[in-house]
Amino acid sequence: MNSSVVFWIVALVALVWNGLGSMNLVQQMSEAGIASLPPEYQDFIAARPSWAFIGFAVSVIAGLAGAVLLMIRSERAVMAFGLSCIGAIVATLPTLGSGITSVVIGSGLSVVLAAFLTWFARKTIG
Repeated sequence: MNSSVVFWIVALVALVWNGLGSMNLVQQMSEAGIASLPPEYQDFIAARPSWAFIGFAVSVIAGLAGAVLLMIRSERAVMAFGLSCIGAIVATLPTLGSGITSVVIGSGLSVVLAAFLTWFARKTIG
């Protein structure tokens, strides 16, 4: 597979992943959105510290910006994905003791993907 195809596959995955994360962020900003989630996830959101929610918001917003910047091959994508990675780490900390496997896995995957995208952006355009 040639490098241009790989670049666009990675860029599209980054856009979709962070777009879905941004939709989840918007959902968590309303009582009706939270009410539509499974009860254990609602409990997790209610107990989550505000700094973790801010980390989540930074992660998905910076990740979405990073995906767009990657697509236009801007060197700023590296910084955006780096910020996304920091936000993902912050957001992941309270999930570790949540006991909700899907939340822990999703948060861990967010950190891994943000770190990979930071590296990928640096390697391909930085």
